[in-house]
Amino acid sequence: MTNRTELTTLLAEIRQAREETLTTLADVTEADFNIPTPLNRWDSLRRVLLRFGEHLREHASQLEGIRAAIGKSPTPPQRMLAEAELAWGKLLATTVNLTDSDLDTVPADGGWTVREALQHMAAVEQSYLEGARAGLRKINN
Repeated sequence: MTNRTELTTLLAEIRQAREETLTTLADVTEADFNIPTPLNRWDSLRRVLLRFGEHLREHASQLEGIRAAIGKSPTPPQRMLAEAELAWGKLLATTVNLTDSDLDTVPADGGWTVREALQHMAAVEQSYLEGARAGLRKINN
């Protein structure tokens, strides 16, 4: 297994800052857009919100170029895993501003609650992990 300790630490730092920003800004309304900030280039909450979304996309593109330049372009299986991580980001995005009190609210159509959907996803993700590990054990023995 590849050592990713420092990479994981750097990514955790980014994630922590993003989590705090999401929590801080989750209840901002359009009426709050013009609230000034002390940042020169992002001098209002509206500009901060816009930049918050585009900043990672900008540097993700940069990192793709760096990877290619250092001969570390992803393999097809790694690209598939990367696509799965994009889906993870989409899932996280669907939870912005949800609270624990929203977990068990039944939708008007009577469908799954947020908790039921997340529990289902957790169980299936675990089954993928177990299946992958079992398959890899067979070829590594």
